[in-house]
Amino acid sequence: MVANALVQTRIDADVKERATAVLDNIGLTVSDVMRIVLTRVAKEGALPAGFTVDAAAHDAWFRAKVQEALDDPRPAVPHEKVEAHFAKRRATALLKAGKGKA
Repeated sequence: MVANALVQTRIDADVKERATAVLDNIGLTVSDVMRIVLTRVAKEGALPAGFTVDAAAHDAWFRAKVQEALDDPRPAVPHEKVEAHFAKRRATALLKAGKGKA
């Protein structure tokens, strides 16, 4: 079992209330958003793209990620196989959303 760590921060009460109201409307809590952001930072090694205000830093990060993918030693996956995989994922997502054909 993975141990949970507690993260606390101080923020203006009005900002917290307004953010909480916005997040409530989309079915998330402040804790959910913090988990999402911190998980992405840990996985990607940088702030998520929308959080980055320095275009040059984001460009450098993006180029590094592209180069990392190009340098990946694993065998390439044929285009047709990738297309089929994601077509299946799209169909499954549409079914879950009630917009697809059974």
